[in-house]
Amino acid sequence: MCEVTVNAARINSNMQFHSEGGLELLSRLNEKPRSTNLDEVLFPDGINSKSIVEITGPSSTGKTVLLCQFIAKCILPARYKGIQIDGCDACAILIDTLGHVQMSKVAELMTSMVCSAYRSAGVQAPAETVDMIVTGCLKNLTVIGCCNSDQFQLALHTLEDEFLCNERITLLAIDNILAYYWQERREKGLFSMDQYTKTLVRIVQAQTCQFSIVTAYTRWDGPSSESEVSVKHTENLLGRTDVNYRLRLCKNNVAREFMCHVESADDTKQIRYTISDNGIKWTIFNSA
Repeated sequence: MCEVTVNAARINSNMQFHSEGGLELLSRLNEKPRSTNLDEVLFPDGINSKSIVEITGPSSTGKTVLLCQFIAKCILPARYKGIQIDGCDACAILIDTLGHVQMSKVAELMTSMVCSAYRSAGVQAPAETVDMIVTGCLKNLTVIGCCNSDQFQLALHTLEDEFLCNERITLLAIDNILAYYWQERREKGLFSMDQYTKTLVRIVQAQTCQFSIVTAYTRWDGPSSESEVSVKHTENLLGRTDVNYRLRLCKNNVAREFMCHVESADDTKQIRYTISDNGIKWTIFNSA
């Protein structure tokens, strides 16, 4: 083996090196917009780029579909060759704890969004163009799969490394944050789902606090219908859980129709929706 010794005296004195300090790095990483628009109906004015969004509800109400729509919106471009796509032109991280998220579904939602944008512009979208946009933008998504609580905890505690490596990351999506609740409860004793969720959210906040990144996660909830959703003191509820927006999904009394209760510190509203192969479609908006 040859050993090579570098003589510092031989380094060209005219060469200039720039060493980026910590404050300079954080300043650069925080140059991203302060507002992120993941859905024009749910968040017509956008949401703060450090917000926590909780998607909750019983089974088969579209929680994972809605999360996938957020991802699709995030990683699609704002424009493509003069066509307004209305994506965020950013990157996203998905932590998939249960293996319920299918990339084919994310691609299908992206395809629907792109085709809709072309129709709005009065242009027929060539299939090869749509495929090229979707395939290219899927590279903006990093998927982290977990099989147990230890892997999930490791993924959460190393998020900062991912953010530092890619300053375009704007969305952290987690499906489902309660996946390993029962495992943790058996191993560590009794605690509520809300307490467990809050503990995990605090870990996420510690990793994202220096970055402009929206966190959106799904979680289980008890079975409910529109009439069974209780009225709560939203501001106090959100304050106790560190959540900025709670999207509570439930089945409606009308067949194949659902209701989304949007709760934030400033507003509460109800939006009816349907679920199809093209994703969630908002139909009727009511202020609460």
